[in-house]
Amino acid sequence: MGSEKREPIKNPRIWIILGILLAMITPWYFPASFGEILVYGVPLWAVIIVLSSLLLSAYLSYVLKYHWMLEEDEEEAEQKGAK
Repeated sequence: MGSEKREPIKNPRIWIILGILLAMITPWYFPASFGEILVYGVPLWAVIIVLSSLLLSAYLSYVLKYHWMLEEDEEEAEQKGAK
């Protein structure tokens, strides 16, 4: 990603996706019928939560790698410029 990195708190798109993923791992809004539907013996709500947790982990890794401005990145850029 060649664009300038900035703190993710200033990017509303990151917060919207994070909110959606957090809502997906919260089981209180699932209908009661989700407990009756089984996927390989596991309730559907549990499958949704596990998959959403994996997506949340992957998304947070992406945000940290490509959107988070770390001081080490700035120091490396300064060192390359000085050489």
